[in-house]
Amino acid sequence: MQQLTNLKQIETAVNQYGEIVLSKNNNNFVVMSMEEYNKNILREEILKALKKSEQEIENGEGIESDEAFKKLRQKYRYEV
Repeated sequence: MQQLTNLKQIETAVNQYGEIVLSKNNNNFVVMSMEEYNKNILREEILKALKKSEQEIENGEGIESDEAFKKLRQKYRYEV
C-alpha cells in the first residue's frame, strides 16, 4: 500500500501496478494493486469466519472436526 499526494504519483502507480484500487484517507490517497486488495479482502473474510466459528464454539454450537470432514468428503465425493 502506498500513500499518494498528487496526480502524478497516481499516474505512476497505475503505470507500475496496472489495475489498482484507489481510496482517499483524510487528505491523502491510498493506492494498492488489485492483487494486494484481493488478498486483504480474503484475509478479512477468513478472520470474520474464524471469529464466527469461535463464537459458535463458545455457544456450544458446531460439530466435531471428524464429523465436519466426513460431511465435506460426502459432499464433494472425496475418498481418503
